[in-house]
Amino acid sequence: MASSQEQEPIAAVMSPGPRRSTRVARLAAATPAAAAASSASPASNAQQASGNSSRAASKEATPSSQGRRNPKRKASEAVGHADSRLPDELLEEALRPLTAEDIRDWEGWVELESEPAFFNIILRDLGVKDVKAQEIFSIDQASLDFLPRPVYGLIFLFQYGPGGDESEGDDDTGSLWFANQTTHNSCATVALLNIVMNAGQVELGSELAAFKASTRDLGTALRGHELSRNKFIRTIHNSFTRRMDHLNADLALEDEASSAETAAAKRRAGRGRAKVLTTKGRKTPADEYGYHFIAYVPADGYVWELDGLKSKPRRIGVIEPQAAWTTIARPRIEDRIIKYQGSELSFNLLALCQSPLAMHARAIAQALAALRRLEQQIAQRPDLADPADPSTDPSDEQESRRETHSFLSRSLDEQQLAEFNLSGADVDSAPIPDCVPPEISHLERSAVLGLRERLVVDAKSAMGEFRAERMSMEDDELRVKGRRKDYGRSLHRWVRKLAEKNVLEEVIQHSCP
Repeated sequence: MASSQEQEPIAAVMSPGPRRSTRVARLAAATPAAAAASSASPASNAQQASGNSSRAASKEATPSSQGRRNPKRKASEAVGHADSRLPDELLEEALRPLTAEDIRDWEGWVELESEPAFFNIILRDLGVKDVKAQEIFSIDQASLDFLPRPVYGLIFLFQYGPGGDESEGDDDTGSLWFANQTTHNSCATVALLNIVMNAGQVELGSELAAFKASTRDLGTALRGHELSRNKFIRTIHNSFTRRMDHLNADLALEDEASSAETAAAKRRAGRGRAKVLTTKGRKTPADEYGYHFIAYVPADGYVWELDGLKSKPRRIGVIEPQAAWTTIARPRIEDRIIKYQGSELSFNLLALCQSPLAMHARAIAQALAALRRLEQQIAQRPDLADPADPSTDPSDEQESRRETHSFLSRSLDEQQLAEFNLSGADVDSAPIPDCVPPEISHLERSAVLGLRERLVVDAKSAMGEFRAERMSMEDDELRVKGRRKDYGRSLHRWVRKLAEKNVLEEVIQHSCP
């Protein structure tokens, strides 16, 4: 567990966030294929794949020394080693796409971008029902009030650096569920679970519900440890990875372990003090600090800040009656933004709220239930069955009535309801809006017909909103599918063919000034 006083353990489990580390950028230029690609797209995937595989593969090709230091080499030997070529089969293995079994068996955690589509797919695969991650582009209260209700929590992404708030949290946390981050790159999923585990009205699914029950009586660090060991959660978190992501993560851990071992050896040899004196006043570059996710949630009448790198949750305010809890979290987030804005390039804020899909489905059920009742009441009034207003064209009114009957009949069909995740039982149990009175005998003809028209419009509008939200979910699926696609192997072969045809050299010559 990383306490608030231990900067080194905190840095050790930080997520690099949306920007790639300088180490990865350096590795990405190691092979010809890297010149054509980067990980964000088919064209970029080869750069990460080819470059990082060179270093990762070279480490793999080095015989194990069982803890012994490598002997020093002469300068000529070092140059010869740098010019050596990797075996093709080793590079091919590094570029081979991951299988589902590879992802399940890998015990690391990959860095995760702050992309709502990724969070939504993670929530769905975890079994969480009717919760959506939605990006917020402005921190003003009006934007927060516009979110679908209820809002279960906020996830804030920022670059974690020195000088942050190191104050301790609160010991009295009531029924709050909070887990520490105990492993690299897991802060996104830790923040996500720290929210949904405290949303009592959210259906978690069987796996998460069992995990919550099994960790209920554990301390925050042990709870985080169990989270990092949970294969179900880890596999879903890592479902966006490519093989290069695994190699990068493993290589980063190896480098950190090697650096720590070297530093410890120097301290034992008495050289640590000189190192400190010669580097006094030197600052770590800003881009070396990792990005980190923290959560804000309402629970037990308070708003909490849940930072997996802090030993305890922090209570930041009391929720007043009839007040939105986001009015308490917003100033705290604004303070962080103001504090870091001199060195920060960007921040990101996501909200976990009720899925609009469920909200629109309920609106459809209510509108259809109200329209059905109104039509039944109209049928019992003979004066409404036939047009009596001389200013009304009888044919127009009859056509309107036929269209309403046809729309209601089609909409109440079980197959049609299934499109909106509804059944006839959902419509039967839907509450009737107050705009439809139990009895319409006292209403004027124009008021009744106007109400019917409004209910038809409400039902059609809710259906349109539902379909639009479904299309948004399909876009999320496509975005995630593209992220999971590994083009590295294909691009590497394509660039190699260009090199064999002497085309690559010509392209490089034309590209250079």
